[in-house]
Amino acid sequence: MAKPALQGAEGRFASGAARGGVGAPPDILVVDDDPGNLAAIEAALENLGHSLVKARSGAEALRHLLDQDFALILLDVNMPGMDGFETARVIRERPRSRHVPIIFVTAYTREDTDILRGYSLGAVDFLFKPIVPEVLRAKASVFVELQNRTAQVQRQAEMLRELERRELERRLQEERQLWESKALREESDRKDEFLAVLAHELRNPLSPLVTGLELIRCYGIEHEGLERVRESMERQVRHLIRLVDDLLDVSRISRGKITLRLEPLELGLVLHQAVESAQPLLGERGHQLVVESCPDQMMLYGDQVRLTQVVANLLHNAARYTEPGGRIEVSCGRDGKHAVLRIADNGRGIAPHMLDRIFDMFVQERDGGGGLGLGLTLVHRLVQLHGGMVRAYSEGVGRGSEFIVRLPLMDEQTARIKAPAALLPEEVPVEPAPGRPLRIVVVEDQDDVREALKALLEGWGHRVEAAPDGERGVEQILAGRPDVALVDIAMPGLDGYSVARRVRAELAGESPRLVALTGFGREEDRERARRAGFDSHLTKPAGPQELRRVLRSDTDGDSFHREDDQRQGRTSSPAGA
Repeated sequence: MAKPALQGAEGRFASGAARGGVGAPPDILVVDDDPGNLAAIEAALENLGHSLVKARSGAEALRHLLDQDFALILLDVNMPGMDGFETARVIRERPRSRHVPIIFVTAYTREDTDILRGYSLGAVDFLFKPIVPEVLRAKASVFVELQNRTAQVQRQAEMLRELERRELERRLQEERQLWESKALREESDRKDEFLAVLAHELRNPLSPLVTGLELIRCYGIEHEGLERVRESMERQVRHLIRLVDDLLDVSRISRGKITLRLEPLELGLVLHQAVESAQPLLGERGHQLVVESCPDQMMLYGDQVRLTQVVANLLHNAARYTEPGGRIEVSCGRDGKHAVLRIADNGRGIAPHMLDRIFDMFVQERDGGGGLGLGLTLVHRLVQLHGGMVRAYSEGVGRGSEFIVRLPLMDEQTARIKAPAALLPEEVPVEPAPGRPLRIVVVEDQDDVREALKALLEGWGHRVEAAPDGERGVEQILAGRPDVALVDIAMPGLDGYSVARRVRAELAGESPRLVALTGFGREEDRERARRAGFDSHLTKPAGPQELRRVLRSDTDGDSFHREDDQRQGRTSSPAGA
């Protein structure tokens, strides 16, 4: 009979071990060398709802403990070989089984010393044979339930630790993202500041080049081949100016620092001015330009300078990537409430995989176009600022390309309220007449810039004094009371802002017209110049038309920004896609 009883116990052990997943009732380990005692305990606990695993020796019990965990151990004290006390000691030494409750079962001792020894080894209770089944079930139920609760608390604690770990990871991720975002913003700010400084440093050497070229024209110097060289130099200088302007425009748009000066305007006028801007490059490359006239009353509500820049950039882009003698077509029409402008060429085309990236910053998919890859980026962002969209199309490399711009038309009611008198192309304001000679003070710390500007102004018939720094500039302005003072901003010692403030404080209403002539052309730079007391702001290198205009300009409210806008409308063009 003993052998079948053991087989049944092994079967239940296997079942319990296989079932030992999450939510399975915990097993009870019964250790006794007497098969009759094992059977009796099994009968007493059969309705308890827990599987029993039986062991006939301490060594066998320890093997079971290596394989699985138990909710309770019923351990006989008197067993051959390793007795119950020794088995309990080993159980308590193992971290995995250290806290499993042990009830000692014995038929031979009720000595206090043995009981105390059992409790010192971690026993939670003693049962004496013969065992009363009801008492055994009651005690086993209590300790199993306590163990269940303990395990549940442990699981909850583990869940809490896991939740805390995940929350900590989430906070760390947020902190990392914030740090990375802050680092990116700081890097972007440093980039923008670098671009501003770069533009200033590039514009200073460009200024004497522009002025020198005008001096050659002004003095009528004639020499074999000189006109061709001068025209070549002018083209390259204009190209350098466009590169600098494009860099700063992209930076302004990225930082949200660009402000559109919106007004009613005709798309035909925008197209006319853009074609004029692109004509030198088109003529240089011998392109055939076909322009379809826009329908009448194609009115937009936009920034004329910026929209002209958009169309000019697209024309320059087409010219750069179309072989000499190629064909460029421009047409415009109406599609519902939108004006649609189409610029197509039979040039190098665009690879299909690049169509979605062609408007990204610094992207130049096609070699040989020159520039920095900012022209189409500016087109895309400026069109977006006007509430429109632009798309590029091409059937592939060598098959030409097409750019389509959609801009919202101004509704008739808004047009009636806001539309000014039509400004036709032939009515665009022309350069002011020379007028009377002026007394001018030039305050500039760069020797080449100062001397070239002085020579140009004197060539125009003006009387000019020059100062190499802010302190001597203030002295000459206060002593000479000139009509106009052209003042550089970034000077060592007393900078241009301080010069303007001191002159305004000393002369008040008798102050000359103050013009900031600087390499810094950001919106914040112009606003700072205005607050310091300047009447106008010109960004280097100022061309002869800008200089003539600002020398004769009235000091009305719009004059402060007008010079920069007019310069931008003439010189801004793409750096290539």
